[in-house]
Amino acid sequence: MVPPFVQFYRPCPALQPFVSNYMLMHVQLDAQLPRAVNPYPTNPEQCLFFYARDVIEVFNYAQEKERSSGPSIIVGPQVARVNLQMGYNQLTIKVGFQPGGLFRLFGIPMWQLLDQMVDSSDVVGREIEEVNERLRDTDDYARMIAVVEQYLLNKINRLKTETHAVDAVARLMLTAHAQPMSVDGLADHACLSTRQFERKFLERVGMSPKLFMRVVRFAKAYRLKDQQPHLDWQDIVYQCGYYDQMHLIKDFKLFAAVTPTVLAKEEARSPVKIFAGSPF
Repeated sequence: MVPPFVQFYRPCPALQPFVSNYMLMHVQLDAQLPRAVNPYPTNPEQCLFFYARDVIEVFNYAQEKERSSGPSIIVGPQVARVNLQMGYNQLTIKVGFQPGGLFRLFGIPMWQLLDQMVDSSDVVGREIEEVNERLRDTDDYARMIAVVEQYLLNKINRLKTETHAVDAVARLMLTAHAQPMSVDGLADHACLSTRQFERKFLERVGMSPKLFMRVVRFAKAYRLKDQQPHLDWQDIVYQCGYYDQMHLIKDFKLFAAVTPTVLAKEEARSPVKIFAGSPF
């Protein structure tokens, strides 16, 4: 097997209010072996994916069914775990959006995309197909990122949907201290009533503020263990603001469908970790 290539890229300044990061992953596997399956627990990030070589098979735990992706898909807010079965020549470009960025780019209420993936061509048509064709025609990784970035720049130049205070509050929730914030306090930050805040949050982020905080906390716990495997789970419970270890395990069973130990074993069988977060 060729060693996997995984690289994160920072978006240009004009796109940073919309996009948090790009990731390019290229994994070439032995065609004589069974196709690899990667567990992908819940993640607060909403994404646009391009598959410049092989597409993937996705099993969704919420829907209990498997489907093939197109060459480009939009992935909305995720609560349920999915399993991703990679092709033998898997070249993936991920666009990770800031909270509210995907809503502003495509104008789709995010609650409609909860635990959904949709073919990008069904949303934007021919323009995304042209991007797919250009990605297939090059082997230059930097050129691929440039193609995707130029598409996004062209897209935002035509936008009429403005940023909203809810987007800024959701970004704050991603970086806040482990202790959860009250919904009333978050609404105050956005200068909205609690009811208005919850309605706008559901539209732009796709889930309730309380559920989003829980997803963010779980993702932090999972990534912390991934980055510092020597840490005891009790340390992670404390650093991520869980009441106790049983509450942590409960979130793993909800968002990863297994206990932390079982998930670690599943990931160990995978050729590359694809849940790793952006360094930006």
